[in-house]
Amino acid sequence: MFCSECGKPARGKFCSHCGAPLLDAASGDSGEKLALLDLVPVEVLPDWESEIRYEAILQFPGVRAAIERHAAQAPKQMTGEQFLALADKIVPLGVSMEGVAGVANAFFKRLGVQTGKDRARQVAAPASQTIVRVLCSLARRGQALRQVTQAEDGCLIEAALPSDLFALEGDLLITVRRYGPAASVAATARIGGQWFDWGKSNRCLDQLFADLECDVLAGFALGRAA
Repeated sequence: MFCSECGKPARGKFCSHCGAPLLDAASGDSGEKLALLDLVPVEVLPDWESEIRYEAILQFPGVRAAIERHAAQAPKQMTGEQFLALADKIVPLGVSMEGVAGVANAFFKRLGVQTGKDRARQVAAPASQTIVRVLCSLARRGQALRQVTQAEDGCLIEAALPSDLFALEGDLLITVRRYGPAASVAATARIGGQWFDWGKSNRCLDQLFADLECDVLAGFALGRAA
């Protein structure tokens, strides 16, 4: 039996910890049920097995703290744009390399030139936990969240694939769907305006699916960014 005031185990008519009267002293175990409901209201208990709503999952205990913890570990890398801007200062071409690259990238995008990879896999965790793992992975990898589209059986998470020395900024689309007690995840990495990304899309998906095997709510730290 638990005390309805302090929540600690107690026996008899009064709690030995706080002195409050025990509700079930004369009525069996009904007081214990009342005490537990008082301590943890049923409406705030996280429903990890069936919840699929993105906004509801963000309110579960520990979720925001886990995302913030992984965001704090995000590495700061030089982007392709920053590299080209630096090259402008070193190589006197007379024309900005950053500007030329931006114009060329937009031109090739209009032509439909792009590179990227797709991958799909099942994750042995409820869809709600898998969504949290996706968010923590994005935060840890410095992949800025752009938009979340909610569906009845899952959600589509859109993020930015950061620019680096291999390629300019791209898109990362991740779909998480309920699959019985587990989750089905499909991810697409796309970089417009380039024919090749020198393995960047594959590395991005490798990192994502490795992160999805880790329980972010159990206090683990995601692996180092490549």
